[in-house]
Amino acid sequence: MIHKLKKEILQVLKKDVNNISITFVGSVNKKKIKDISDIDVVVICKKLTKKYYQDQIESIKKLDEDLYKPTFKQIYINDTFGPLKYNTNGNLVIHLMIYDLQSHKKHVIESPFTCLDWNLYNSSYGPNLRDIFPVLNLQILDFKTARRNMDDYRFEFKERKLSFRKYEFSSNTDYVQIKKYKQISDVEVLEFMFHILKFSIFNLYKFIKNKNKIFKSNDIFKDLKEFRKFEPLFIKLDRSKSDLNKLNIDKVTKEFYDFLNFYDGYLLSLEKEIEKNCFYLVRHSETDLNDGSFLGIGRNPGIASLMNKKKLSILKSTKVSNYFSSPMRRAIETAEQITKKYTLSELIQEINYGKSEGMSPAELGIAYPEIKKAWDNGQDVNFPDGENTYEVLIRVQKFLRKNKNNIPFMAFTHQVVIRVTLSSVFGLNINLSHFLNIKHEYPYKFYFDKNKIRSATPRKDIYSIFHHE
Repeated sequence: MIHKLKKEILQVLKKDVNNISITFVGSVNKKKIKDISDIDVVVICKKLTKKYYQDQIESIKKLDEDLYKPTFKQIYINDTFGPLKYNTNGNLVIHLMIYDLQSHKKHVIESPFTCLDWNLYNSSYGPNLRDIFPVLNLQILDFKTARRNMDDYRFEFKERKLSFRKYEFSSNTDYVQIKKYKQISDVEVLEFMFHILKFSIFNLYKFIKNKNKIFKSNDIFKDLKEFRKFEPLFIKLDRSKSDLNKLNIDKVTKEFYDFLNFYDGYLLSLEKEIEKNCFYLVRHSETDLNDGSFLGIGRNPGIASLMNKKKLSILKSTKVSNYFSSPMRRAIETAEQITKKYTLSELIQEINYGKSEGMSPAELGIAYPEIKKAWDNGQDVNFPDGENTYEVLIRVQKFLRKNKNNIPFMAFTHQVVIRVTLSSVFGLNINLSHFLNIKHEYPYKFYFDKNKIRSATPRKDIYSIFHHE
């Protein structure tokens, strides 16, 4: 019955040409229809209007009743954003979450935990959510700044209310998402405790492992020995294994606060460990030759002007023990605005563009059509008598291995060096790294996680590299 119901929902939504992608998320695929609390559907559309939005809701309400009766009395459309559940009164709840492209991107940036879960599911129609706009991976800052971070959870739990968002349209084309709250009962408080406990631990484990997959709770508790003492509380709050009505809410609340305090302390220890192992890559100040032509090691201009007071203050206040610079003049002149003590390294100099130094991409395509053809086919071929991006990555990795014991440090370097580092960290196709727009004079933050490199740069700044500014 679930399969038929999903198929019918899909067919109804596919009829609207405004819909780009349709994805069923959550555990509905693994349950019988009598056991589901709701069916979660994420729709990405081209343009979000009031009329379009209402049409989608009405079309779902008109589903064939034979698909869900007599198990459910009627369909209820949950059009809110958040963990609110409306699985009472015998209704079949369809949780319909609709975003246009821009609001979807905003949601990914602000709610990486939720969107990372969604990325586990393949779309039923159109491109996958992870291909439209990727979450990349979790970062330590997400636990403080993302929606539904621990501070948000603490506030809502203390106030016994649950936040959700809902569209409000001021005209057919103008809308905002309004944040609202719903007071919750004792049983709902217990369910909320389980929600917090489950997703806090699961997200932490994903972060530690740097993997996005569906982990089993017993495997997590087995691996995260420090959290094993909270497994009985996890089981106690799981309504599939326990009768929540029989729990002593005061006793459980005390246990839950013990978890929250322990979790906060654990995150703090992780942050301190990351800070001890961090380093920064900074692209040099602009030159007069940053004009769209290939500027590598074949020309050696100085910087066009000194950096402004704000950027200077940020770089000077960043706590590091050592400084490095590319031997190129533009990098050295940037470094010397911050420090007079630095070590030069050719390993972090700009890519060697060879004979194409000074050419525009269009001019290179005319002079070396076979190279452009190879690039268009996704091959990482060398610039004429120069390097390719993989060769840059190899020497950057060598630089990082060589200076692992010099952390924390700051290195003044170049665009391609930072491009390949970010591509490697986030698992992006290095052949497409030329699409990344690296800011001048910005400290991209990374850290050593044992023998791996990970990013600690704020998510909003990471996503800015995908846009030309």
